[in-house]
Amino acid sequence: MTDIAPPPVTAAGSPFRLKTDQVFLRTTGAPLLAGNSVRILKDARENYPAWQEAIGNARAKIFFENYIIGNDSVGRDLVGALTAAARRGVRVFLMYDWLGTHVPRSMWQPLLDAGGQIRCFNRFMPSRPLGWLSRDHRKSVCVDGRIAFVTGLCASTRWVGDPARGIEPWRDTGVELRGPAISEVERAFAQVWDTTGEPLPDEIFTPPESLAPEGDIAATVVATAPAAASLYRLDQLIATAARHTLYLTDAYRQVIIRTEPAGRSGHRTF
Repeated sequence: MTDIAPPPVTAAGSPFRLKTDQVFLRTTGAPLLAGNSVRILKDARENYPAWQEAIGNARAKIFFENYIIGNDSVGRDLVGALTAAARRGVRVFLMYDWLGTHVPRSMWQPLLDAGGQIRCFNRFMPSRPLGWLSRDHRKSVCVDGRIAFVTGLCASTRWVGDPARGIEPWRDTGVELRGPAISEVERAFAQVWDTTGEPLPDEIFTPPESLAPEGDIAATVVATAPAAASLYRLDQLIATAARHTLYLTDAYRQVIIRTEPAGRSGHRTF
C-alpha cells in the first residue's frame, strides 16, 4: 500500500482545516504551497497594465496563454510587448485557441521573426468533425518565475468597455501571484502546450524550492484541462467545507452565502 503524505500545515490547531487540506490534496492532486502573495485585479483597468508591466520587465522567459487574442488595440499591444521582449532575448511561448482567436498571420509574424514560439490549440480537422468541441479557455501569464497572473480576461478590447457610451469594463477577475506557487502555473501552461507539439524541456521550469517566500498565503493551483469536469467537483467540495462565508462569482451571476452562529438564521443569500 502506498503511503500518502499529509498536507502542509496551514492552520495550526485546527483539526477541521487539516482534514480539508488532505481532502483537497487527494481531490486535485495539487500541493498546497506556502509563502505566496496574492493580489486581486478586478477588471481590464487593473489587469492589462499589470500584464504589460510584467512583460516589459521580463528578462528570461514568458508563458502566455489565452482563449481570445483580439486583432485590436489590446491584442496588438500585448503581442507587441511580447515581441519586444523576444527581441531583447527573452524566451517567449504563446498559446492561443483556434476557435477563440482569429487574427491575420501578419500579427504573429514580428513575434515569430524575433524568435518567439506560437502554438494554436486544437485546429479544426475534417477527420475529427466533433474534435473542435474541446477548447482551451485558460488565461494565464507567467514571467521569469517571478510573477504570474491567472485570470478570466481575454486579450481584447471587448473587456475594456466604452466610456463614451457609459459602458464599464467587463467585470472579470484576475489574480496576481508571487511566490512558490508560480511553479505550478508554469506546469499548468505546459499541460496544454505539450499536447500541440514537442514538450517543453524540464530545465525551463522554475522549481518551487528555488522561489523565496513572497508573503503568508498558502495557495493551491488547480490546473484543469480542456474538456475536463473536475473543477465542478472541486467547487462542490469548497462549498461543503465552508463554515462562515462563501463567495461564488462567475461571468453570469454572483452569490454570497453567509452562515450564522447557532441560534441565528441559517443562511442568507444575496
